[in-house]
Amino acid sequence: MSISVLVLDLTHGGEILAKEYAQKGYNVTAVDVYHTASQNIKDSLAICGVEVLNEAPERSFDLGIVPIHCPDKYIGKANISKRLTSHEAVGQLASFTFPTVEITGVWGKTSACHVLAHILTACGKKVLLHTSRGRGIISSEGSVVLKDKVSIAPPAVLDASKLDLDVDIGIFEVSIGGTGLSSVSAITSLGNNYLIAAGTKKAFDGKVQMISAAKGTVVYPHDESDIWSPYVPDGVKTVTFGGGDIKLTLPDKLTLGKQVHATVDTPEGSYEVKLQSSYLVPSYSIAISTALGCAYALGIDMAQAVSSLSSFNGVPGRGEVLEEKGWFRITDRNPGVSAGSIAWNLRMLENYYSQTDIGVALDPVNAKVCEKLDLTDVNALLSSDECVTGQYLMNMPGFETPGFRRIDGFTDVRGKHKVLMCFTKEGYL
Repeated sequence: MSISVLVLDLTHGGEILAKEYAQKGYNVTAVDVYHTASQNIKDSLAICGVEVLNEAPERSFDLGIVPIHCPDKYIGKANISKRLTSHEAVGQLASFTFPTVEITGVWGKTSACHVLAHILTACGKKVLLHTSRGRGIISSEGSVVLKDKVSIAPPAVLDASKLDLDVDIGIFEVSIGGTGLSSVSAITSLGNNYLIAAGTKKAFDGKVQMISAAKGTVVYPHDESDIWSPYVPDGVKTVTFGGGDIKLTLPDKLTLGKQVHATVDTPEGSYEVKLQSSYLVPSYSIAISTALGCAYALGIDMAQAVSSLSSFNGVPGRGEVLEEKGWFRITDRNPGVSAGSIAWNLRMLENYYSQTDIGVALDPVNAKVCEKLDLTDVNALLSSDECVTGQYLMNMPGFETPGFRRIDGFTDVRGKHKVLMCFTKEGYL
């Protein structure tokens, strides 16, 4: 008798898992719990013999795949004998012929992946890089885009494992947790431990899976050691950053448009490096520290790793700094834009760069993201900050939003402030 599998959620890669189980000969039922799956996805599943429903049926299943962020209410009256998260399912289904690194966290995970890819390519490695910005192969000879819009839900790792690639290492940004497949499993930060699964769980409940499923080395912030260390499996090595093994130190005061002289302390020694002015360096501190921690865990020479940072120019659209005739525009375009991330960037500008005339312009596209931008929270943050001298909102025609002036585009407020911060909430999760 065929094993029956229930796969919940076709919004975050469930169709990849459903097809994989069907190809293995299992009797698969996939549930579009959010009613967002396209007809093409449903048709492709049907061709594979997968039953597609809008709600879980009142039946018994041998195995149920329930993403960590998916509320249990969507299981409905179905009875599941064995339950796995989508992270755990990918950990069982996928395999790679090359070592991989997985990075999750509340802030900085995309940038951390890109910093690590830069370090590794500078050390002669050919890298598969998969982040919310896309999937590609990067080497010292350049980069090749394989796919420009990708999910960072765990099934994307399974999808990538099917590719026949000639690379030395893979780097994956993974949402909420880890699959246990990687040589290095890293958490950039827990941050505010936000609610997931319709408020029934917290970010910790997902991210702890990154640690508990690890088999090689785990990397996490030194100041979160008390949170994560109890879940590190026996025999798994630990690297911490922000203190502990890796410590990045910046000068107390910086100047926009000028390089930053930084110091990096590692178990192999202390090194000096000049970081480029093309990105907001303090906002990258977590990303750079995470990447250096991963590089150390991979056995990369730390002198070479730190030295390579001098040629890193930032990730386009992530804390990108552009000087325009006496004023600066800082662009942050990613799925993680939130009141918390905006507050973080404001603190960097005010504390390190002593900026007191900051305009904040928002484009809350909210495309393909799970956590929508809460404009009430953002307004409360901005209106209480005396250094914020203007609040602007675009792409919200037809009604007024308290605290914000509506604009048609970022250029409407060009040059109105010493620093204009432009945030766009969009991406693929």
